[in-house]
Amino acid sequence: MSDQIDRLIAHYQKALLIKPDRAEVYTQLAEIYYKRGQLNEAIAAYQSAIELKPDAYKAYYRLAEILQELQQWQDAIYYYCKVISCYQESFDVEPIFAESYYKLIEIKNNFPLQEVISSYRQIIREKPDLYLPYLDLGDMLTQQGNLEEAIFYYKTASYKQLLDSHPDFAKNHWNPQNRREPNFLIIGIGKGGTSSLYYYLGKHPQILPAIRKEIRFFSKNIERGLDWYLSHFPPIPQESNFLTGEATPWYLGSWEVEKKVVILFPNVKLIVILRNPIFRSFSHYQMQIKLGVEQRSFAEVINSEIEALKNLSSPGEVDSNYWHTEKGYLLLSLYFYFIEKWMAVFPREQFLILRSEDFYANPAATLTQVFEFLGVPDYPLPEYRNYNPGSYNPISDDLRQTLAEFFQPHNQKLEEYLGMKFNWDE
Repeated sequence: MSDQIDRLIAHYQKALLIKPDRAEVYTQLAEIYYKRGQLNEAIAAYQSAIELKPDAYKAYYRLAEILQELQQWQDAIYYYCKVISCYQESFDVEPIFAESYYKLIEIKNNFPLQEVISSYRQIIREKPDLYLPYLDLGDMLTQQGNLEEAIFYYKTASYKQLLDSHPDFAKNHWNPQNRREPNFLIIGIGKGGTSSLYYYLGKHPQILPAIRKEIRFFSKNIERGLDWYLSHFPPIPQESNFLTGEATPWYLGSWEVEKKVVILFPNVKLIVILRNPIFRSFSHYQMQIKLGVEQRSFAEVINSEIEALKNLSSPGEVDSNYWHTEKGYLLLSLYFYFIEKWMAVFPREQFLILRSEDFYANPAATLTQVFEFLGVPDYPLPEYRNYNPGSYNPISDDLRQTLAEFFQPHNQKLEEYLGMKFNWDE
């Protein structure tokens, strides 16, 4: 076996002598070195592949894994960040993007916070090209309670991000002293297509994205203060025609978020994209399974939550006992009750209500609606790929019928209240 591996290595080395610009050959050679335990040689081969193909996200990821295995944390962090930066341009790498994200969390959770902060500071000093290390450092400084320095790094992350996405704005209009409130919020619903919608909006030349899609300020971070929140948005001059906003899809169903939003931003435009509650609930459940926080079968989940909800006249009555056993799969799909609360404090004209099914079927037409609502020109994209897709087995007919019967009266209330048809019962 050893002789075969030697011959294979010699074969790849010879191929590279003949044609040294083949990145894929370096990655194949790197894997052979890795399986043989020659980690330094594997690292060198992956680095050669990356030099030839700077968007080789798989090479970045494998290189980061090896460096993590060698406990070279600083370089591992950097290459995981590079994977995520490649993802910004290639939607097909979502699984590796997610893995890189979780690997970064793993590193941050398993080592003293101050040590990880020091590693990020060193990365920024040596390799200041990526925006993600600035964003992560801002998060860790926030966790540490150092909000003033966190704000500085959030603003720097925004600048680095805009240099890639909107370079003319970054070069001609950047002024960190400007404070710009969000023009719009995508407030719901989770597992309804908000990721795709938000990233499509960020492709418009007049819409500048926040440094993070979900800031969760009004649901989890309001104690950080308004300056902390606004530092997540690009500092757009008041007289300009640029817009910005964020998408925290759990705002719709979070406790009294609407009252907090209306106090600070009474004129903000609110976008809600609603998905058939049967499929939204199932997708939410599958996400929790993937994260390892749910072990019950979907049938157990449905029966338990229907029992917990059946005696309530409104989801607003749910108390802490509910959350001890349930995770809100069905609750958060009872859209009528949440929209009713939001429309009690905001006028109807500040809302754009969309159907996920229409968005999935014809994203260009839905975006035209959104652009008109926001007051910017239409801007068709060359393609509309799905961000954050889920893949899992379908719901059984029996469970689907149970859910259809449960949701039917609530869907009817929603249609009557909004004066629009969703056709989820067909």
